[in-house]
Formats: sequence, C-alpha cells, structure tokens
Amino acid sequence: MKHQFSVLIFIVLLSFPAASSQSALRVVIPGPTPPFTVRNPFVEDLTKLIFSKQNLPLDLVYASEKITQGRALKVLHNNDILDLTWSVSTTERERELQPIRIPIYQGYIGWRVFIINKDNQKIYNDISNISQLREKLAVQRFDWPDYQIFIENKLPVHGNMPFSQMFKAVEGGMADYFPRSVMEATRELESYGSKKLTIEKTLLLKYPSWCYFFVANSKPELAKTIKKGFELILADGSYQALFEQHFGSALKDLNLNDRKVIHLTNSL
Repeated sequence: MKHQFSVLIFIVLLSFPAASSQSALRVVIPGPTPPFTVRNPFVEDLTKLIFSKQNLPLDLVYASEKITQGRALKVLHNNDILDLTWSVSTTERERELQPIRIPIYQGYIGWRVFIINKDNQKIYNDISNISQLREKLAVQRFDWPDYQIFIENKLPVHGNMPFSQMFKAVEGGMADYFPRSVMEATRELESYGSKKLTIEKTLLLKYPSWCYFFVANSKPELAKTIKKGFELILADGSYQALFEQHFGSALKDLNLNDRKVIHLTNSL
C-alpha cells in the first residue's frame, strides 16, 4: 500500500513540469515604423490579453524587416515573415485572408479628426459640410482603404508619400490636413512632437469602417484561438477596461459630441 501511494505521488509530481513548461506560441507581427518604437501599444496589449485569458504562453515578436500595412496583408501568406496582422477590413481582404470579425476599435477607426497646422484653425471653424471640405487637400497612403474612401467621396487627397512625411507635408503647406482616427491622432501627434501641428477642434468625419485581426487561411487554429480569447475578454469586461486605459482620456479630450459631423460613404 505504501509503495502504491509513493508511485501515485511520483506520477502527480511528474505531471507538473510538463504543464508548466508548455512552450510559448511564437507569433510574428509587423514591427514599428518611424517615429514609433512600438507598432501599436493597444493591439499588442490586446493580443497578449487574448492569449493570457486562455492561459496560453505567447511570444509576440516583430518581423525582422520593415513592413507597411499594405504589404503586411500581401505577405501574410508567408508564415516565416508574418503570422498575424490587423487592418481596416475590405471585401477583398476578407476574401484573400481569414478575418476575426470582432472590431478591434469598436468602429471608432472610421471616426476621423484632422492633424493640421496650428495657424489654420480659423479656416476650419467655417467648414460645416463636405462641399467646403473639398476645397482642402488631405494626405493618406495610396494603399490604405481610407485613400479610396476619400476618392469615392470626391475629396482631394495626396497618396504618394511615406507615413512620416505626411506630418511634414501638413507642416509645410503641401497638404492641408492629415485625417487620423480618434484612436490614433493624439498618440501620433505626441510622438511626432511638432510645435507647428495640432488636432483640429471642430470637425469629425464618420464613415463605416472596422479594423480586424487577420491571419493566413493556412492557420485556422490561430484564428480560432484569437476569436475564443477575444470573446472571453468581451464577456468579462477586461477588453473594455483595456480600451479605457488606452483611449479613455484621449477620446474625452477630443470633445467628439461637440464637433460638426461630416458623413462619408464607404463602398469597400
């Protein structure tokens, strides 16, 4: 009897190292672009929360090469470059890749404020409709869905410059405004650190837009894991707590309820 009990204890103890030594899942995501040292603090914290809620060790690493948003979606099929990315959804992107259809930003990604030259605020005070806005030149990347949305709504837009140059374009008068989502504008402006730029105070663009996680079609298990974890953190409130931690203060400071809203269409 004593021998059997000792064997049982040995078996139980033997099981603990196996459980605790579970190897972390290595997930490669796009790395940061200048002027940032972190690609997306909220998305990275969100991804870690999704995995930790399921007690799954995660090794979240940046790709070794610089990858733009548009290129990230194209190379996602190549597993040695990327495993996971996130982006505004379009019909084409959902056809080619596997989306996890839970909006990362609750739909706020389609709410846009403008980064402008501080000296020009008085010009925007008198703008209240899309016809007046069409007299101004925006700047976006040609491979962003937002670029096509501006074209669709007949809003002049410059699309052929790197991300970091867009701020300089607004500083120097090459463009009038740089539309950024209400989730991005405050952080980006602080990171860029220009004394000439500010967030325009009176206008808000709105168009339907959802930002999803995307994985390659060859990785259905990764998609299932992210979807399951996302549903768990939505249910227990930890997603909303993380969202408020990252964006609550910035959204409040933007005074969104007091802005003049201009609605755009989005056929994508």
